[in-house]
Amino acid sequence: MKNGGAVGSDSKADKLAVCTDGPWAYVKKSLVQLFFSNYLNLLMLCTPFAAFSRFAGTNPGMTFTLSLLAIAPFAERLSYVTEQLALHTNETLGGLLNATFGNVTELIVSLFALRSGQLRIVQVSLLGSILSNMLLVLGCAFFFGGLRYREQTFNKTACALNSGLLMISVMSLLFPMVLQQTHSNIDDESVLKVSRWVSVMLLGTYGCYLVFQLHTHRHVFEDAKEEPGDGAQDDDEDDDDDEDDEEAVLGAWGAIFWLAVITVFIAFLSEFMVFSLECASVDWGVPNLFLGTIIIPIVGNAAEHAAAIIFAVKNKMELSLGIAVGSSTQIALFVVPLCVCIAWFFDIDLSLDFHPFETGTLLLTVILVAFLIQNGESNWLQGLMLVVAYCVVSAGFFVHVDAPEPGSNLTVESSVEC
Repeated sequence: MKNGGAVGSDSKADKLAVCTDGPWAYVKKSLVQLFFSNYLNLLMLCTPFAAFSRFAGTNPGMTFTLSLLAIAPFAERLSYVTEQLALHTNETLGGLLNATFGNVTELIVSLFALRSGQLRIVQVSLLGSILSNMLLVLGCAFFFGGLRYREQTFNKTACALNSGLLMISVMSLLFPMVLQQTHSNIDDESVLKVSRWVSVMLLGTYGCYLVFQLHTHRHVFEDAKEEPGDGAQDDDEDDDDDEDDEEAVLGAWGAIFWLAVITVFIAFLSEFMVFSLECASVDWGVPNLFLGTIIIPIVGNAAEHAAAIIFAVKNKMELSLGIAVGSSTQIALFVVPLCVCIAWFFDIDLSLDFHPFETGTLLLTVILVAFLIQNGESNWLQGLMLVVAYCVVSAGFFVHVDAPEPGSNLTVESSVEC
């Protein structure tokens, strides 16, 4: 099995053997690593209080805050379990697994918002995940990696492909929005019909991208670094990689089991958050679009955020880019159209018209990131630029509210007395 490291096959097999000391030792070690190895896990204690607040109906704003705090450690543990599963795969598939399960929180939040009829929250939470990954996560990875290494390199071809796919997704949002805003469509159903069939095409495109990434052109996405600027740093980097090569604690089937368990907890907490979001916006004194676009994605992407920074500091830029940009590509090409198709199946009018402010923000973000990663090199200043751009976007959403649209079922109506 290849995993991009310089460790011998015997050593690797030893690291992947998880039951050598017996089943009870395995269970004990797994539980310790999962729940007692990270101080962030203390926030899991908010879960029963969030559940009590939700079902007792005491304070919806408090329910949102407690659920938000509780979901962060579960998202982080989801990332840890995914990394454990990725140890049994190659680096390309490992990056894809990290990106996929890193988006589980966003998908679950979107499905609960869809079920409750909060279609604008579905849209802006997915948009916020893309913006968070491309600006905040990638920016922090470039910044902290750049503080340790003067310049870091990564695969230009893979970045160009991701940039092109992201631009296609922006086009898919741009045309329904323009049709709606210019009133140049045939009838009121035209935008919805276009959105649904474009979503089907995007899902097909994502399927082709997976075949390209995992089968026909897998070599394009493999880690191709080995040429940093200074030899001393190279030696240090190799030593760090050898020392930090993770030991498999859970095993493949154990990781799959814990992925399922953690996903169930995230599902419950997501339902609590969606239920109480409107009252939380009143309690916090901010627009509900700000909570959906900025706050929820930051918490949902906490694990990806940490993983991308850690990989960047270790100079594993292929993994870092795979998590940040790859995750954005996956949301744009898979999660967004999937939500539209699910809504179509249940006859819910969710379209790809994300409104001018949101679509324009995404367009500028994709252009900025594509411009910065096109040469396959990064430094700390580029990271700072991306983080500043995210702060600018956050400031815009802090004061952004939807204009009243009579008759539109994309306007979020308050369904909870606060």
